[in-house]
This record gives sequence, C-alpha cells and structure tokens, in this order.
Amino acid sequence: FAMEAAPVQLDEVVSTATGEQRKLEVGNVVSTIDAAQVAELSPITEFANLISGRAPGVQVLKSSGTTGTGTRIRIRGSNSISLSNEPLYYLDGIRLESGSSSTTLNIGGFADGSTANAAPSRINDIVPDDIQDIEIVKGPAAATLYGIQASNGVVRITTKRGVAGPPRWNLFTELGSVADHNTYPLNYYGRDNLPTANDSSYDGFCTILANQAGDCTLTSLQTYQPLNEPATRPYKAGLRQSYGANVSGGSDQVTYFVSGTYENEIGPFRLPAFEEDSIRQARGTVPDNQLRPNALEKYGIRASITAHASKTFDVDASLGFLTSNTRFIENDNSFLTVNGSGTASGVLPEVSRGWYFIPAELFAELANQAANRFTGAFTGTWRPREWLTGHATIGYDVVNRTDVQFFPTGEVADYLQNRAGVRSQNRFDISQTSVDLGLSARFRLSDAVGSRTSIGGQFFRDLARGTFATGRGLPAGSGSITGASTTESKDTLIESRSIGSYVEEEINLKGRLFVTAALRFDDNSAFGQNFNATVYPKVGASWLMSEEPFFNASAI
Repeated sequence: FAMEAAPVQLDEVVSTATGEQRKLEVGNVVSTIDAAQVAELSPITEFANLISGRAPGVQVLKSSGTTGTGTRIRIRGSNSISLSNEPLYYLDGIRLESGSSSTTLNIGGFADGSTANAAPSRINDIVPDDIQDIEIVKGPAAATLYGIQASNGVVRITTKRGVAGPPRWNLFTELGSVADHNTYPLNYYGRDNLPTANDSSYDGFCTILANQAGDCTLTSLQTYQPLNEPATRPYKAGLRQSYGANVSGGSDQVTYFVSGTYENEIGPFRLPAFEEDSIRQARGTVPDNQLRPNALEKYGIRASITAHASKTFDVDASLGFLTSNTRFIENDNSFLTVNGSGTASGVLPEVSRGWYFIPAELFAELANQAANRFTGAFTGTWRPREWLTGHATIGYDVVNRTDVQFFPTGEVADYLQNRAGVRSQNRFDISQTSVDLGLSARFRLSDAVGSRTSIGGQFFRDLARGTFATGRGLPAGSGSITGASTTESKDTLIESRSIGSYVEEEINLKGRLFVTAALRFDDNSAFGQNFNATVYPKVGASWLMSEEPFFNASAI
C-alpha cells in the first residue's frame, strides 16, 4: 500500500546551548537561513554569500575584491574599538577557528585585521553546498547562551544529513569568468614645448606649481592611463570553476551523507602582452605565479553518519577535510599595487609606459598560502526517560597553515630593499577543542503549567603555535632562505581556555506563554588569577498570542 503525502505546518526548531527548542519558546531573536532556498535564488560562491542580506542586523563586508580574500561579518555593528568584532562560529555544535584575517602575509592593510586587509577568512573554508541551515543569535542573548566570547553574536551552522532510503546522488558544477570592467581615472600631464635657457628641446612634466614658479611654461595638456590602454592593461578575464558530488541514504537505524568538491578560480590579473613576450625571450618561459599572480584552488570532502544505537541512545558524527592553495597579489593599503602604480604615478607616458612600478616587477612577488583543515564533531544523545534528555558533544578543529612571501633577487620592484631578495616562510597550527555537556528535564506541573529545567557546561581550548623564518639578501636565482646574507627566526605560542556552566528554568502556561530565567557562569584563562568568574543572568518571555481564544485572525 502507499501513503499519500500530506503537508503539515511544523513549529520551527532552533539549536541553543541548552538544547533544541521550538522557536516560539525562545524570547530572543534567532534568524534562520535555509541554505537550499538561498541557493535557488542567487549564485553562491562562498559561505559569506549565504548570509549576505539574509538576516536583519547582519553586515557582510568583503575585505578585498581579489580572488581568495575573506569576509568580515558584523552582527548589530561593532562592539569594541580594540578587540575582534567577529561573531563566534559553531559547526554541528563545535567551536570553529574563524579568524577574519588568517594570514601573516604583508599584502595590504594591517595584519591584525583592524582595517581592510587582503587576507583570507577561515569561514570561507566551509563549502556552501554542504550546509543545511544557518542560525544567527544576536544581542546579549548570545553571551548568556554561549559565554563571554559570544558577545559579538553567534553563527550556528548545521551541515547536511542523510535520510533513510536508497542512495540519492546529487551532482553540480559551476563555470564562469572573473573580470575587471573598470575604467580608471586619467592622469594629467602638463607639457612645456618652449625652449629654456638650459635645454632648448625641453618637453617635460610641467606642473601647475612649476609653471607658477617660472620653471616652465604650460603650453599643452596630455592625458594617459596605462590601466586603460589595451597594450599595457594588466587585466584579463580569469576563470572560475567548481565541481561537486554528494550521496546520502541509509536505513532506519543508520543514515549517511558523503560529499566531495573541487574549486578553482583564477583572478583577473595578467601580465601585459609586451612584458610577457620580453620575459619569454629572456628566459624561455614565464613562471605561473608571475603570469597569473592571483589564484585559488580547493579540494574538500565531508562525511556524516547518524546511528540509532538503541531506543534511548543516538550517535551523530561529522568529519570534514579541506586543502587549499591561494596565490595573492598586493592590494588595498599597499605601495606595491598595479592600481597605485598606474594611477597618479607621476611618470611620463614615454617613461616606463606611464608606470611607477611596471607590472612585471610587481607580479614577480610570490605571496602564497597553503592550508589544510580537519574538523570532527561527535554528538551522543541519551533519553533514559520520556521526560529526560542528555547530550554530549566533543569536537576538534585544526588548521595547518604555511604562508610564503618571496621577492626574487633583481626581479621585483626596488622598494624597501626587496630587490636584494627576501623570503619569509611562516608556519602555524591553530586548533579549537570543544566539549559540551547538557541535561534537560520536562515536567508537567499541572494540566495548564509545564516546565523545562536544563543544566550543563562547556569547555573550550584555543591553541595557536607558529614559527617565523626570514632570509634577506638571497643569491640570484635562489628561492631558499638557505644562503641568505642575513636570517632571522622566532616562534610564538598562544593558548586560552574557558569553562562555562549554566542553569535554566522555563515555565509555560498552556503552551502559549513562556517565561525563561537562567544564570551562566564563565571563567577564562585570559581573566588572570585575581579575576573572578563572570555571571550572566537571563530573563526572557514569549507569548503565542495567536493561540489565545480572544484572538480572531479573520478579523484582522
């Protein structure tokens, strides 16, 4: 026999630190984003696209326009002038490393991310096609639920899970171009075609100030912009491509979801043809990083499994691995940029074709980041009684990152002694360890009054280890720190631990009026020995007015 599907309106469920609740029970704002619905409305190339414009009070700020750079997200604006304003990120219940400026490369802006910085964001390591939904918790409620580090808000990400049934395959692909269609402002050159006492053939750069001082006589005006000229323009459309596949299915006892993705994007920068030909004649070939200095390549796999081990115990596991390689170009607040060298350069068109630094000198610099990331989340849910539920989540997120910045000897722009050859190679291991334990009990105090009591606690450990190595004065043709005339090295270790506990009581009247009170206690190693734990109180209420007998929706 067959059963016909019948549409049923279900109460939306949100995930909180105290356990899943219906949205109507929560007395604070929680925005929920369905990733599948968003993907149907607009093209999604990175995680930040799923959030942009989808939730009120949430700002998504792209740190740079170049390929591979990241995003800063602000929930209800900025809260600090000196500390990070990034929200906390959770993936399947575990804390994520989510630095908005995850780099030591000096390629524009400031390395601490305090201003626009051409740097990658770790949140864009998450593959959009693996996401089921996103929940955003705003305001003080985020801190009371998730601790002091959540004062900037919380973004909870849930990845896709399998559904019982035969294997369901999904294949997807994306192909497009990345181009720069800007027309850049012209440079103006004052000309003096009259002979002077010192030079009868003088034809130079006659500024207004020089004209007023009598050093030249302005007789004509010339305009030129090497960024706009086809022969000197350092832009050419790049290619973006993405491919992926996933499969899900399972039985009533065990379900699974497995996915794999590949992404490749080549930015719109390319050597002008005349410089490419010159290098080929001299060397026979052009290094790929100099020909196309801005590119991104990613491989990712993710798997999840949910098992109903018994009538009272469920196990859920989610594993993900991603490897990426990104080649950056200097941009934003940097002197070594093609835009800066072509705009208002002060160089005559007949000298270096109007460039301050020619593109070949700028593109010879290698700024590269290679990263490997592993994320594992394990959750056990225990229901020993109909009214009692417990959960335990353990997670680990680790990023291994290598940043390389290399200025080949004699090939790069002669700026800050870089032409003598410099190579920096910095390695970082950054990890987050999460433990979340909770117990929730529901009681019926009377026919009209119900209650839910929750207790629990969390432990988090952030650990970052790094080594820095730099060599200056490299032998010509060498790309290694070995043999440098001067070398320097150092290491760093940053660790912080936090522990929090909570108790929450919710009373509901006839399933329409919900009143919640809670206390959270947080302690952090960054507080110091002489600082006590921080206490966060919480009081909330919600009223489902539409369920009241006096409410007549048809009369509105």
